[in-house]
Amino acid sequence: MTPYEDGVAATADAFAAAAGTLAELDFADPCPVATVAMEVAGTNDALRRATSEVFADWIDRLAAYYAEGGIPGPAARETASSVIALLEGAFMLGRAARSTEPVRAAGTAAAAVVRAALAGE
Repeated sequence: MTPYEDGVAATADAFAAAAGTLAELDFADPCPVATVAMEVAGTNDALRRATSEVFADWIDRLAAYYAEGGIPGPAARETASSVIALLEGAFMLGRAARSTEPVRAAGTAAAAVVRAALAGE
């Protein structure tokens, strides 16, 4: 079984890679979409909508992956939304602290969310 056939392992691996990317970028802008969303959400509706569409696409794709791995439809979407939110929040905290620890901690939490969804919890 490859890590990508296992949603828990794939999620944990993705967060580990994200922590590495954050460090490689010297804690600068690991997600330009989130940066634009945070900067313009209240002042530029066209850009807000565009960033919303990007996030929605990421959630849709991740939800489809989780559904293929055995998480029922509505739970797959909720799981995907939670995982994306954990990642984006962790990026923000990691940038502020200049540390990969928030991303690593969020990876542990995200893997637990996926594990719980697979168990039907």
